[in-house]
Amino acid sequence: MNKIVMILTNRYDPDVRVYKEAKYLVENGFEVEILCWDRESHYPHDENVFEDGIKITRFYPNAKYGSGLKQIFGFLKFIKEVKHYLKNKDINYIHCHDLDGAIVGNIVKKGRPELVFDMHEYYEVQGSKQKIRKIVRIVVNLIQTRFDHIIYVNPEQTKNMKKKNQEKLVYLPNYPEVENYTSFLKESTSTLKISYIGAVRQFNELKNLILASKGIPNVEVAIHGEGVAYSRLNELSKKYKNVKITGVFKHHQSGQLFSECDVLYAVYPTHSLQNRIAYPVKFFEAIASKTPLIVSKGTILEEELKKNDIGFAVDGENIEEIEELIKYLVLNKDSLENKTANIEKIQEKYQWSSVVKNLDYIYSEK
Repeated sequence: MNKIVMILTNRYDPDVRVYKEAKYLVENGFEVEILCWDRESHYPHDENVFEDGIKITRFYPNAKYGSGLKQIFGFLKFIKEVKHYLKNKDINYIHCHDLDGAIVGNIVKKGRPELVFDMHEYYEVQGSKQKIRKIVRIVVNLIQTRFDHIIYVNPEQTKNMKKKNQEKLVYLPNYPEVENYTSFLKESTSTLKISYIGAVRQFNELKNLILASKGIPNVEVAIHGEGVAYSRLNELSKKYKNVKITGVFKHHQSGQLFSECDVLYAVYPTHSLQNRIAYPVKFFEAIASKTPLIVSKGTILEEELKKNDIGFAVDGENIEEIEELIKYLVLNKDSLENKTANIEKIQEKYQWSSVVKNLDYIYSEK
């Protein structure tokens, strides 16, 4: 049996995309082990566990999420521990998630395993200064040159890529497993239920949703997930009876959460080019669950919503604009039914069961 090691620099809650890929590969006869970095020791008793046939091995070099370069010492220790762990193991593939995972994989490789760079994001936009972007581009190109296969989720990621590396590309957008959503039926009530479901990072945009909804009758706001903005939002929510913040949830709970949602709030700060061009997984989950969306103006998601008439766009920094939309939806819930009908027309285009087969271009019996 061919052995695949995946490198992941988060704690694997699980990371939904990583889980879906690993599960598919296990179902197709591969042995998959995920080596992940639990930098805040969130799972101290789950150092070695199996889930759905996937082995998860956690490492615990201490670092704090969101602390920037202060995490470098923990990161270097993670690399050292992974290299030691793999020292006497036979591996056919090292599948590295994101740029930092690719850096780890390139350092710890031993022998001649095939290297897979799974690009979850468009990395060049993460530096606010042009000089930083150029450095990131050099690093990304260098990593890509050293890898045998490159997985991408967005055509923007292929820009500025060397021609010889374009031949390594495999397209794998982060579509959802539709069966996780179709078994849940939405309950129709007189209350407008607005939800955010995902990593809770954008404090201002979610704070503005809470403030915009206050005082409007028959409106409930739910924020599901955990992240760097969770604590402050949780404290703020205690002032408002119509707001609930539930914290971390498991992948299998997503369908239930979407069934309790009339409209999904998927609004991010737009000063980041990454947020303007990205297709977050919750966009595809909303389509799978037949849930209309509210997204940020000036983004590629706004273009998709307009093209298919499946939601609304707001300026996430404008509380009055968000409030105006909420009041409109309370009085015109039938407009959501129209959006839902339009979502049904495009659902078949966004299914994981179809695109995940693209992994077969990489993984074959040696």
